[in-house]
Amino acid sequence: MITLKKIILLLACVSLALPVSAKTIVEEGFIVDGVEGLVRKVEKADVWNFVPATKITTPKATLPANDPISLLPCSTLEQITSLAGDNNEVRIRLWAMFTEYDRNNYLLSVYFLPISSDAEVKPAKSDESTGKKEANVKANEAKDEEDSIIPTDILKQIKSTKTPDLEKFQRIAKVTGDSNLIGRAGYLKKEGKVRYFQPNAFGYKVDTSKYILLPCGTLESSEKKMDKSPGRQRYEVSGLVTVYKGRQYLLLRRTVRTYSNGNFTN
Repeated sequence: MITLKKIILLLACVSLALPVSAKTIVEEGFIVDGVEGLVRKVEKADVWNFVPATKITTPKATLPANDPISLLPCSTLEQITSLAGDNNEVRIRLWAMFTEYDRNNYLLSVYFLPISSDAEVKPAKSDESTGKKEANVKANEAKDEEDSIIPTDILKQIKSTKTPDLEKFQRIAKVTGDSNLIGRAGYLKKEGKVRYFQPNAFGYKVDTSKYILLPCGTLESSEKKMDKSPGRQRYEVSGLVTVYKGRQYLLLRRTVRTYSNGNFTN
């Protein structure tokens, strides 16, 4: 006689035997090349996601459409959020780079174009008028490419089914101020859940700045090395410095453990 207890045990065994679907992870460094989607703010947090309108295909994985991806704090994201305004969302065409940390993907925004929501569709005209119109369009496009702040190669990529809102972009576009930090020595520290880099030279504190470290593969591998060697550890780091809402962030590219000779160091 099969009891209820046996049925529950049998169902539990079957559920354990079922394959678990693996989370799709895009390899770090893959570039999102002008993908259209929606940037939307997460409720009750200063966190923004990019929701691609189409699937993102890489050599090793395919990310489904409408699957939200967290956007890393950076100067480009600050421009996007200012455009989103009180609506807390905006449709754009995005150029960005994937990072990977703790089996999660993130996007570092590099460039974007707002997308008009109301592209006009006009009725077809005669061949003669159409020919003149095409000639005028090509002439205007050539002039736009000369005058626009947008690189020519990107302009050529955005000839699409929807109209880029270039006028709006011109109003919010500005110099990002991003820079490279190369071979700077210091310490990788942690306050609560936030990991940051504190520059420091042997014997002399040369910089009081703190660079919040963005999640990426280099940070993850550095943390694993630090866990194996407890105590204060000094590193020479290189990476990309960006600013978001007045705070400095660092995307690590390289970290090398440095050692002293035990003389006049702190």
